[in-house]
Amino acid sequence: MRGTNHRPVTMLLSMVVLVAGCASAAPSSSPAPSGASGTPRSSPLTSFANSAEPSFRPSPSASGSPASKSPTVVTKLPFKGSGRDLATQIRMIEGPDGRLWLSIPESGRAILLLLDSTGKPSPGWPIVLPGVEACDQLLAADDSTVRVVCSVRRPPGGPFDAVFRAFAFDANAESMPGWPVDIEDGSIGRVVGDDLMMLVNPLVHIGGESGERWPVTMITIAADGTRRTGIEVPFPCCGSTWALGPDGIAYGMTRRDWATASSIKTDVTAFGLNGPHQSWPVTIDGNASDLAFDASGLAYAVVGASDGRTTRTVVLDRDGHELPAGSAGHAIVSTGTWNGAGDSSPGAPIVAGDGTAYIVSTAGGSTTVVGLNPAGQPLTGWPFRSNLGMEWTGHCGAGDTGCGQRRTAPAIGPNNALYLLNAASGSSTGGSMVAIAADGRVRNGWPVALRRTGAMFWSMVVASNGLSWALAIEPEKQGYSATVLAIAEDSKVVSTTTIIKP
Repeated sequence: MRGTNHRPVTMLLSMVVLVAGCASAAPSSSPAPSGASGTPRSSPLTSFANSAEPSFRPSPSASGSPASKSPTVVTKLPFKGSGRDLATQIRMIEGPDGRLWLSIPESGRAILLLLDSTGKPSPGWPIVLPGVEACDQLLAADDSTVRVVCSVRRPPGGPFDAVFRAFAFDANAESMPGWPVDIEDGSIGRVVGDDLMMLVNPLVHIGGESGERWPVTMITIAADGTRRTGIEVPFPCCGSTWALGPDGIAYGMTRRDWATASSIKTDVTAFGLNGPHQSWPVTIDGNASDLAFDASGLAYAVVGASDGRTTRTVVLDRDGHELPAGSAGHAIVSTGTWNGAGDSSPGAPIVAGDGTAYIVSTAGGSTTVVGLNPAGQPLTGWPFRSNLGMEWTGHCGAGDTGCGQRRTAPAIGPNNALYLLNAASGSSTGGSMVAIAADGRVRNGWPVALRRTGAMFWSMVVASNGLSWALAIEPEKQGYSATVLAIAEDSKVVSTTTIIKP
């Protein structure tokens, strides 16, 4: 395997004494000193305290924003809990100036945090979001604000209707006028410009019978909280999946005719506020992956051949035409990203803004990646091969019926570098993060490995300035902690911040 010079990382897990005169204070991590190993020294952590609560006074709007209490400023990190149990609900996305937005579940409530590269929360953060539990979607807007979509807390014995609450905050922890907004039966969302777009889909929550057709509707919520509702688009129950492109077009995919590997078809419909687009639906021959998108909104999918040994790519424009950038006959199987019950489809390609695409296989417990240029031709220096498998998230205990795990998601950084999270190489070490340049070679200094046995990287964000944010789950004497690492392009660990500790 190329690039086996793993750099060990020692996690900073110490606590600080509360600052005199403050009700509580949160520790944050000191920047890691430079050195050959990229390993931060264990040192006392600096403390901080947020003195002012953010204003949170939603203005009346056509959206009917709920009257919510002000969020509470939290001044204590780490939060108490099980990092392993809660980490699959932690969401991370790039914030302004390369900082990191995080949503964190904590004791039946939701926390929102903006972290800077030194490992400290930005002024005014973190805050508690009122009346909600886990926040499943964290979405950054072009104007350096954030949207966070959370499930509404339900009283015991109350209604079972699925209601989500969408918040909007600026980088100073100020709620934007007109927010929050409640959405019934919401599913996936995306921010286009500064508009939150969401699909309203009751099938996601209440299910249905095979053969029925259920409506899916697009809604948009403007920066001022004003809501628009689109035309209902019917989809067959119950195996459809949806995606939202960067140009605001929604896609629904339905796979059918599963009798044999050669008979499977994938129907794709594009729609918006005004309903289905002309020239759609289109049908892809074969079992297509979910869609991925380049910066222009072209839709990419991989399709497994019926022989189970090769993969082709499909690229669709907004009119449903297959473009020449698609390709066939790659000697790789794009393995699925879910190992639980249900029909299996290939994993979606990892697509850069310019259309460079990567196809990932984790067959046999190893990792193989094929790189394709925007014309669909193999990139020089690829495939990349490693004898390490990629990490899987979540935990299934004995007797957990229907439980499954999801594979960690790769990320693309500046200059189309590909980042992967790998499982541990053996029983005496932890997982690792590797950066692969566009020429297929592991970058100098990488991988960065976790030293402690059983430690795992479960998610990451690579910022536009090249700084990587990685979420590490690490075993403690009792339970697991969750720590965010900031890693520079040269693999040096800039800071560590423990956000959950048992």
